[in-house]
Amino acid sequence: MGRFLLFLVVLTSSIFAQKKVEDIRILNLLPYFVQPPLVDPCLPLDFSLGKDKKDPYFSNGYFWGTQGSTSDYFKDPSCLKGCLIRAQVSKTVKQIGYDRFSNDGNTQDLSAAGFTEIKVSKGRWGIFPYRELLAKGPKGRHYYQMWVGLNTEEGATLYFQFLYPEYLNEPTQTQKSIWANFVKKTNLLGVNDLLVARGVDLTPNFIQEKKLIEKVGLKVEKRKGDQKLFIHMGSIQKFSVLNIEQINLLNSPCLGQCIVEIDALIALNESEPSRKTFRVPYEVVESFTFKADMLNTSRFYETSKYLLFY
Repeated sequence: MGRFLLFLVVLTSSIFAQKKVEDIRILNLLPYFVQPPLVDPCLPLDFSLGKDKKDPYFSNGYFWGTQGSTSDYFKDPSCLKGCLIRAQVSKTVKQIGYDRFSNDGNTQDLSAAGFTEIKVSKGRWGIFPYRELLAKGPKGRHYYQMWVGLNTEEGATLYFQFLYPEYLNEPTQTQKSIWANFVKKTNLLGVNDLLVARGVDLTPNFIQEKKLIEKVGLKVEKRKGDQKLFIHMGSIQKFSVLNIEQINLLNSPCLGQCIVEIDALIALNESEPSRKTFRVPYEVVESFTFKADMLNTSRFYETSKYLLFY
């Protein structure tokens, strides 16, 4: 896992900011949570974690909302005038596959209990799959909830409920948009935040590798038809591939990227060749990219595994 996290450094073109773990919002919203989904929750800026003095370890769940709304709810749920999102580990629904849940296709119990207008939608927050369930209760009240798979061996899911004033049968349009944005616009953390959340130290060595990749314009494509790699970059004095290793990280619990590790001898300008290791993501394509400078066939070198252009 540690090695994989180092690979992530090269996946972004932005300059790494000096962030700290306490700056990662999802970690602040889910304290004491062993394996939180590393996502950037799309919530209003004034939403924070409510803290109930009677429940210091959040055994009743995590309540997110404005300070006024969480305070009102903890005093008396019937006093809630705004809206909240409640998060807790589900006791009934499991993730049983990469994008499968134990409650898939099972709405008969809700129908039998008098619920109508039942709507189930599916999606993903990056690599974290979810199921959203909307329904109208027998007394006319609308319910909003969802389950997010955490990609654990145990099949744990995080269960979310949307809470709004008891005197309403459905949320206001503003409140509905808060829930809709949370469901549809939450996404995986950016690379920098992922590294910080996992406790990776962004040392100068890793940043230097990233800058070198940018300097030589190194890009990699993989042709779908024959699985051949195309390694192309700007004009440099020497680039000799010593070894290539493809690393399939689609099932990784962190990001889900395909990485190629290239061990090569490289020389820039008039410098002596030196051995470098590059770790870059590759894109799967139907056909390789073509540019005008590729008309110079002397810049190509081909083997059975890869086509090199430099």
